[in-house]
Amino acid sequence: MTILSNSLIMLVYIITSVTGLVYLKQSDGALISTKGFAGVFFYGLGFLIWYVIVTRIALSIAFPIAAGGLVVATQIAGYFILKENLSLTHLIGVALIIAGITFVATGETHI
Repeated sequence: MTILSNSLIMLVYIITSVTGLVYLKQSDGALISTKGFAGVFFYGLGFLIWYVIVTRIALSIAFPIAAGGLVVATQIAGYFILKENLSLTHLIGVALIIAGITFVATGETHI
Protein backbone atom coordinates (compact mmCIF):
# COMPACT_ATOMS: atom_id res chain seq x y z
CA MET A 1 0.00 0.00 0.00
CA THR A 2 2.86 2.38 0.75
CA ILE A 3 4.35 1.99 -2.74
CA LEU A 4 0.93 2.68 -4.26
CA SER A 5 0.30 5.75 -2.08
CA ASN A 6 3.83 7.08 -2.71
CA SER A 7 3.37 6.57 -6.45
CA LEU A 8 0.01 8.33 -6.35
CA ILE A 9 1.34 11.32 -4.43
CA MET A 10 4.29 11.56 -6.85
CA LEU A 11 1.85 11.55 -9.77
CA VAL A 12 -0.27 14.25 -8.11
CA TYR A 13 2.89 16.31 -7.54
CA ILE A 14 3.93 16.04 -11.18
CA ILE A 15 0.45 16.89 -12.50
CA THR A 16 0.05 19.81 -10.10
CA SER A 17 3.48 21.27 -10.85
CA VAL A 18 3.13 20.89 -14.61
CA THR A 19 -0.32 22.51 -14.44
CA GLY A 20 1.29 25.45 -12.65
CA LEU A 21 4.05 25.67 -15.23
CA VAL A 22 1.57 25.60 -18.13
CA TYR A 23 -0.50 28.39 -16.57
CA LEU A 24 2.63 30.45 -15.95
CA LYS A 25 3.69 29.96 -19.57
CA GLN A 26 0.21 30.93 -20.79
CA SER A 27 0.28 34.09 -18.66
CA ASP A 28 2.96 35.52 -20.98
CA GLY A 29 4.75 37.09 -18.04
CA ALA A 30 1.63 38.77 -16.64
CA LEU A 31 1.82 37.45 -13.10
CA ILE A 32 -1.11 39.69 -12.09
CA SER A 33 -3.62 37.83 -14.25
CA THR A 34 -5.95 34.87 -13.92
CA LYS A 35 -3.44 32.50 -15.51
CA GLY A 36 -0.58 34.04 -13.54
CA PHE A 37 -2.41 33.53 -10.24
CA ALA A 38 -3.42 29.99 -11.27
CA GLY A 39 0.19 29.21 -12.15
CA VAL A 40 1.51 30.44 -8.81
CA PHE A 41 -1.27 28.59 -6.96
CA PHE A 42 -0.67 25.22 -8.64
CA TYR A 43 3.11 25.52 -8.57
CA GLY A 44 2.93 26.50 -4.88
CA LEU A 45 0.62 23.57 -4.19
CA GLY A 46 3.16 21.37 -5.93
CA PHE A 47 5.81 22.65 -3.52
CA LEU A 48 3.65 21.66 -0.55
CA ILE A 49 3.12 18.20 -2.04
CA TRP A 50 6.89 17.97 -2.63
CA TYR A 51 7.40 18.62 1.09
CA VAL A 52 5.20 15.63 1.89
CA ILE A 53 7.11 13.50 -0.64
CA VAL A 54 10.54 14.22 0.84
CA THR A 55 9.29 13.31 4.30
CA ARG A 56 8.09 9.90 3.01
CA ILE A 57 10.54 8.84 0.30
CA ALA A 58 14.35 8.80 0.28
CA LEU A 59 15.59 11.94 -1.47
CA SER A 60 17.97 9.91 -3.64
CA ILE A 61 14.93 8.14 -5.07
CA ALA A 62 12.30 10.89 -4.93
CA PHE A 63 14.28 13.60 -6.69
CA PRO A 64 15.31 11.67 -9.82
CA ILE A 65 11.79 10.31 -10.25
CA ALA A 66 10.20 13.74 -9.72
CA ALA A 67 12.68 15.58 -11.95
CA GLY A 68 12.40 13.01 -14.70
CA GLY A 69 8.63 12.89 -14.38
CA LEU A 70 8.47 16.67 -14.67
CA VAL A 71 10.63 16.64 -17.80
CA VAL A 72 8.45 13.99 -19.44
CA ALA A 73 5.18 15.63 -18.37
CA THR A 74 6.27 19.09 -19.54
CA GLN A 75 7.16 17.66 -22.94
CA ILE A 76 3.68 16.12 -23.17
CA ALA A 77 1.96 19.30 -21.96
CA GLY A 78 4.06 21.43 -24.28
CA TYR A 79 3.05 19.34 -27.27
CA PHE A 80 -0.66 18.83 -26.54
CA ILE A 81 -1.60 22.02 -24.65
CA LEU A 82 0.90 24.65 -25.79
CA LYS A 83 1.20 23.23 -29.33
CA GLU A 84 5.01 23.17 -29.16
CA ASN A 85 6.99 21.02 -31.57
CA LEU A 86 8.85 17.90 -30.50
CA SER A 87 11.84 16.71 -32.47
CA LEU A 88 13.14 13.17 -32.73
CA THR A 89 15.89 14.23 -30.32
CA HIS A 90 13.25 15.26 -27.76
CA LEU A 91 11.49 11.92 -28.10
CA ILE A 92 14.72 9.96 -27.72
CA GLY A 93 15.60 12.04 -24.66
CA VAL A 94 12.17 11.41 -23.13
CA ALA A 95 12.56 7.67 -23.75
CA LEU A 96 15.96 7.70 -22.03
CA ILE A 97 14.53 9.64 -19.07
CA ILE A 98 11.69 7.12 -18.73
CA ALA A 99 14.28 4.32 -18.76
CA GLY A 100 16.27 6.14 -16.07
CA ILE A 101 13.18 6.65 -13.91
CA THR A 102 12.43 2.95 -14.24
CA PHE A 103 15.95 2.01 -13.11
CA VAL A 104 15.82 4.37 -10.13
CA ALA A 105 12.30 3.35 -9.09
CA THR A 106 12.92 -0.39 -9.31
CA GLY A 107 16.60 -0.53 -8.33
CA GLU A 108 18.02 -1.44 -4.99
CA THR A 109 18.22 1.27 -2.37
CA HIS A 110 21.74 0.28 -1.23
CA ILE A 111 25.03 1.14 -2.89
